[in-house]
Amino acid sequence: MGSMGIGNGPNGPEPKHQTKIIPMNMLTRSTMALTMALAVFAPMTTQAADSLAPKQYESCLAACQACVTACESCVTGCLNEDDVKAMAPCIKLCRDCADICSLSAQFMARDSAHAAHLCELCAKICDACGAECAKHKMAHCQQCAEACKKCADECRKMAK
Repeated sequence: MGSMGIGNGPNGPEPKHQTKIIPMNMLTRSTMALTMALAVFAPMTTQAADSLAPKQYESCLAACQACVTACESCVTGCLNEDDVKAMAPCIKLCRDCADICSLSAQFMARDSAHAAHLCELCAKICDACGAECAKHKMAHCQQCAEACKKCADECRKMAK
């Protein structure tokens, strides 16, 4: 048996540059698999969800979803203000508004017999939230007030 020199393997010289295989732990593999699945399937589920929503609710549903986003952003903005305590009424109304808009959107998406009743309440809460937000000069409050007004108008139309 001959001695192997550095860089020599049992079958002769080995390449100087080898790719090392780094073992992945289970968390890394799971994360990679989930990321790939989301990249492939997320666009399909969004399209499917949009196409399944009853057509008569489209504009109201979109307004409710936009209002949820505006209210949640407004809450975050209010929590970052210097005088958070002064923003408490705004924060409370934005939370109520985001929740009722989200619930209204769910009722419309499932074509619930109670969607119109819920949208009546949604319009009232959006009016209250919009009025509170309009009192404040911050951009996040002004944007929220506008989204609330649009949502209230759409909910009233849908509830008729």
